[in-house]
Amino acid sequence: MNREGTGNVIRAGTATREKQMQTFRMPRDLVAFLKSEAALGGRDLTGHVVRCLEGIRTYCGLPEAATVLLEADRKRLEMGRYEYLLHSLYARSMEIREKGPGYDAPRPDQAAGG
Repeated sequence: MNREGTGNVIRAGTATREKQMQTFRMPRDLVAFLKSEAALGGRDLTGHVVRCLEGIRTYCGLPEAATVLLEADRKRLEMGRYEYLLHSLYARSMEIREKGPGYDAPRPDQAAGG
């Protein structure tokens, strides 16, 4: 939820730049995973965790037209944001099951401009 408690999506870049120190306890294997993923992306651990959480909050910074549709769908399904993201990933997994991994990936014969 946003600071007003409405649960509305806050667009990427519209949040306050004020920083607050917060501590969380996590299992070691989760911390190791986060550090590894951060290193792969060339980010420090804090930056990586903030990016992941901000992504959940803002639908990964998708354009407003997309987030409005997603929010309407989420509310109609009466799901929390995290549960809705799980639902969306599951729906993608069903498409992959039917059509195969990477079915919508660009093909070498579909080169840009060709």
